Amino acid sequence: MLKILQILPSDTPGIQQLAEMISSSFPTNQFHCTTAYLNPCSHKQATGNIHYFNFSKNKTKGLKLRALWQLFIYCRKEKFDIIITHRFKPLHLMLILNVFLKAPICISVIHGFGDFSRLYRRLILKLFWTRKWHFIAISGAVANYLFRFGNDSYKNNVSVIENAINVHEVTSSLKSKTSSVAELKIKKTGVVFGTIGRLIPLKGHIHLIRAFEIVLKEHPNSQLLIIGEGRSRSKLENHINNHDLQNDVILAGHLDDAATYLKAFDVFVLPSEKEGFGMVLLEAMAAKIPIIASHTGGIPYVLGDLGELISPLSYPQGLATAMLDKINQGNDKRQEEGEKFYQHLTENFSEDKYKKGWLSLIKQKESEL
Repeated sequence: MLKILQILPSDTPGIQQLAEMISSSFPTNQFHCTTAYLNPCSHKQATGNIHYFNFSKNKTKGLKLRALWQLFIYCRKEKFDIIITHRFKPLHLMLILNVFLKAPICISVIHGFGDFSRLYRRLILKLFWTRKWHFIAISGAVANYLFRFGNDSYKNNVSVIENAINVHEVTSSLKSKTSSVAELKIKKTGVVFGTIGRLIPLKGHIHLIRAFEIVLKEHPNSQLLIIGEGRSRSKLENHINNHDLQNDVILAGHLDDAATYLKAFDVFVLPSEKEGFGMVLLEAMAAKIPIIASHTGGIPYVLGDLGELISPLSYPQGLATAMLDKINQGNDKRQEEGEKFYQHLTENFSEDKYKKGWLSLIKQKESEL
């Protein structure tokens, strides 16, 4: 039986769900998969398949000597055959440790565009990368990012396995439109535009609010709802207050299981300036909501020929025009578009397809040994 270690920086919900899907990709009569977290958020108890290192943030900064030693002792004892890392910190640690551990199959999942933006990180990769390592990009755009900085050896060791969701699980968790509207305190009766994401500059929320101001001039009964929390909140609040938008724009803050409220939206908008994939787009598709999104990163790969793709260079007017078009479509047309998105989701981003991709990759790597 092959032993797999899947290692993540923390157990935040989005990446944790992907890790669980990856673990369940492998038949239990052939593989034993352990998922480990460096800096867990929830501090849950460890189980037979879950290991929490409970490192403080200081332990995973700088030279990371304590973290390296503890990881080395653990991995040497367990003798893993396959290593899977998510994001740069786990990759950094395991690149170094596998010089000594010599696990024959090592895979790093790259979730976005920032993992190798720093010279120091590229140097670590150059020093410790071997042909035992294989990159998984979560979209074609992320694969292209890897190709730009990598040499031919890296390029021959990159595959794309696009993210997925458990469609049945997401759809069954959705609250009704009536209860979602009531819980989120939406009082207007016009079209509700909404988005979910951290309040950080790259998510483009300020552009969305400015676009919505243009929409309000023609449709004053519309509403904008933003679910999420982050360092940009004060900037967004100041803009809302300075432009008398308190009754028009709702900053709902962080909500547990935010995707369960998606039925409150008539149109989902993702105005990100950069986005490796956009898992929330899959959740919006599961809720059968039409989508407007920025033409950047992995978003075009996710939407295919559906939805409205808007260049960030045209913000806020381009975004506002697309939002006005969605209002003018009418409810029936929006529902029809939502159904097409749902079909696109089930055909291209199902959990079953995701698991088959992972199992096929591991089998291929086994055959190459």
